[in-house]
Amino acid sequence: MSSALHQPIGSFDISTIRNALRHAGFRHEEPLCELDRGAARHAITLYQKGVRRSGDLTPAVNLWADKTVLTRQKRNVQGSSL
Repeated sequence: MSSALHQPIGSFDISTIRNALRHAGFRHEEPLCELDRGAARHAITLYQKGVRRSGDLTPAVNLWADKTVLTRQKRNVQGSSL
């Protein structure tokens, strides 16, 4: 049984994902930083799970990025207070 997460992604799909990332404020520049790579992975996973509209992907990527940044900030504060 094959999972939707292992289906190939076509050029139209990649265009939709890139558009959503661009609208979320991410830029495709080399080298990609860790947050950019994570956002791209998250967008691809959502797309493979059925979130196909750029208008739906963009806020989901923004929410993911906000949570990720807040988590990192909390870790940094906890680490610096030791």
